[in-house]
Amino acid sequence: PEDEIWVGKTVVINPAYQWGDSAKAQGADFKILGMPDNGGLAEYVCVPVEQLYRKPDYLSEEEAAALPLAALTAYRALFTQGFATRTDKILITGIGGGVATMAMQMATALGADVWVTSGTEEKIKQAKKMGASGGALYHEEGFSKKLLQESGGIDLIIDGTGGPGFSGLTDVLSAGGRLISYGATAGNPNGLDLRKIFWKQITLQGTTMGTAEDFKGMLDFFENNHVQPIIDGVFALADVRSAFLKMSENRHMGKLIIRP
Repeated sequence: PEDEIWVGKTVVINPAYQWGDSAKAQGADFKILGMPDNGGLAEYVCVPVEQLYRKPDYLSEEEAAALPLAALTAYRALFTQGFATRTDKILITGIGGGVATMAMQMATALGADVWVTSGTEEKIKQAKKMGASGGALYHEEGFSKKLLQESGGIDLIIDGTGGPGFSGLTDVLSAGGRLISYGATAGNPNGLDLRKIFWKQITLQGTTMGTAEDFKGMLDFFENNHVQPIIDGVFALADVRSAFLKMSENRHMGKLIIRP
């Protein structure tokens, strides 16, 4: 059987199931591995064979395990929905989180001018060491004005935070800029100034996970650019509570990996 070609191979799993027929958005039958079925937090996982992809040779097993959900989400946000180019100034909000860090790595590998926001100065410093031009603390009053002054205006924003600071992101965008939302960890915005959106001709675009083509494109981008995923720590399956605690306290920079 054709399935047997995978026996003995090291693979990565595309966690986006049954996307549907349209590349524009997922269909009614779409689901994510682990929601609601059993997920990858196990010694053994059973998935449909069409979800399997070859592990990039240059990555360790831990590095490859960091990719699927976060890098897929970041890839679609940046390229499929955000049309990122190397001439763009790109702002990644909430740096330190898995998707945000993947997006920053891909944007810097692309050659774009990358900026970040974070809740701590330490994470901004780490981002600058990894290639970001600068950043701002999103909880500080006037953070958007600071970013606008220092960056000269942003062309593309990748945001997974939402919340009170979301409306301020429109201040940072240059005319014709794109604001891509992949999440709302801080909840819904308090308000949104529509005058800024229509007068500056801003595109507000939502995005979730990605298609099979997005997943393949993500793997190709990582392999072609030899991007090394940032791993904050590797935890034994028996110590999974410590990993979740670290994540809940927002102390991580990059991905937390669970190894059986």
